[in-house]
Amino acid sequence: MGVADEIWQAFITAHPEVAQGRLTLEQVNQKMAAFMQARNQQPLPDFEGLSPQQMHSLLGDPWGNNSPLCFPPEMNDSLLDRIPFFILMEVLYQHLLVQPIKLTPKGNLPLALCRELYERKLLVQEDIEEGITKKISEDNVAFLQALKVCLMLSPYVKKRQNALTLTKAGGQALAKQRSVLFKQMLQDYTHRFNWAYLDQAQTPAGQFGWAYSLYLVHRYGSQWQSTDFYATKVLKAFPHLREPIPSARLAGSWLEFERVYRWRFVEQFAQWFGLVELQQQSRRVYNPDPLLMRKTPLLDDLLRFTL
Repeated sequence: MGVADEIWQAFITAHPEVAQGRLTLEQVNQKMAAFMQARNQQPLPDFEGLSPQQMHSLLGDPWGNNSPLCFPPEMNDSLLDRIPFFILMEVLYQHLLVQPIKLTPKGNLPLALCRELYERKLLVQEDIEEGITKKISEDNVAFLQALKVCLMLSPYVKKRQNALTLTKAGGQALAKQRSVLFKQMLQDYTHRFNWAYLDQAQTPAGQFGWAYSLYLVHRYGSQWQSTDFYATKVLKAFPHLREPIPSARLAGSWLEFERVYRWRFVEQFAQWFGLVELQQQSRRVYNPDPLLMRKTPLLDDLLRFTL
């Protein structure tokens, strides 16, 4: 049994309610963070050289004073302009500065606004680009769904009578430096937005340990690596994530951790935020959907790891 297994077994023994599935992801993270605080501070091979204390910080308080992850001293406009998801979020906030965003009867973003966001081509979706899906709408485009949900989770926005409006705090935040809005958006996306919303798979895979995944990309991302390379290292640190993942779309079928990890962490977080670039490998029969990844310069410009 490896160190990570021992930690997890001790954690489950101390908190049996976790194994019973009664807690939210946030509650599990909080309990794990408190448990890890008691561990020693020696680097562990299973954690790729991080100590349990450092891992504890990345899981429970990634932006805290004890965390190895931090922002640069200044985040200027040229830096923020390289974050696609943030630029699209700013478009929504600029609309709210002018007037409320009236949602459709279903509660979605209006089609005209969806088209405006998509036609900026900061983020695209393969089925739309290839003409397989014709209609650009929130229901059909994953990043539009994520943008709307993240906007509604923000303390700067409120929903009233099926319309989104700015709060007083939102108006004040928009009058400050853009970095204020970005930091709040990143906090909302990683801690308040449940990434399972986009695929309905009931597992914390991909989102659990997202900051550790960024550390791995920071460490190994200078060279092209398979997305499975990172998934394997995450499983080494957190083997409990290997549990079978039932598919929400096909009854009786199961999803591999590596695939869910790719959807959530790689494609719908790191890529949307401009932190990685992707490259398709030559297809082979035994590996029908290969994908390579490496970090962009933005990752090291935007995020610092102090070890």
